[in-house]
Amino acid sequence: MEYNEVVNTRRSIRKYIDKEVDDSLIEEIIKSAMKSPSAHNLQPWKVKIIKGNVKDQVAHLLLEKSKTSEDPSLVATANTILNANVLLLIFYEPLSKMRDFDVLSIGSFIEHICLKATDLGLGSLWIANTNCISSEISSVVHVPFECISTVALGYKEFLPKERPRKEYEEVVIQ
Repeated sequence: MEYNEVVNTRRSIRKYIDKEVDDSLIEEIIKSAMKSPSAHNLQPWKVKIIKGNVKDQVAHLLLEKSKTSEDPSLVATANTILNANVLLLIFYEPLSKMRDFDVLSIGSFIEHICLKATDLGLGSLWIANTNCISSEISSVVHVPFECISTVALGYKEFLPKERPRKEYEEVVIQ
């Protein structure tokens, strides 16, 4: 796809078809994301690829958390994770004392994941709700870093309509 097509067709996908994502595509997505910029070129990210029962275990942790939370979106997010073929766990490896810089860098890394997934015909969902179970995720997958975010991947069931965006004049300060 051309750059503008990738950017203009990228959507947050919450429904996937039952089709396995080939490991070579996942590797291609991650390698592409590794080219993203990072503050001081520290590249403070680590990725754990999970599928099947382990992925579903993360969803169930989120469902359990939803019982004590007032956030109704946790259940919907858990269902999306259950429906997706792959869940990328994005961990923060603290390499500096500049957490804000590192977190911004990880955001860029994740956006590169979403754009490359779109380019390859896959759907993705950048998930923030998993932050409320970050330590539980780290324990389940035995990773000593903070799980800062997750990304669901799979073949999309359909391409949702574009959501409204602010007007240029609302974004640019004169």
